[in-house]
Amino acid sequence: MTKGTKTARSAVTGKVVTQPIGGKKAAKFAQVEGLKMNAASKALSEKLTASGLKGDAYRSEIVKAFKKA
Repeated sequence: MTKGTKTARSAVTGKVVTQPIGGKKAAKFAQVEGLKMNAASKALSEKLTASGLKGDAYRSEIVKAFKKA
């Protein structure tokens, strides 16, 4: 199995920079860890994906949806 994460060094800080994993790798990770999405989570994910949200906007909407009032 090859390593899927690409790493590089930042020219400015010299720190190692990694790229975030995509949806497919996140799904594989969840499967290995035994995590399962319930119907509400799947529906929310499909709704947000269909509306075109990505990255931080996508994550913030998920947090808002599951935040306790």
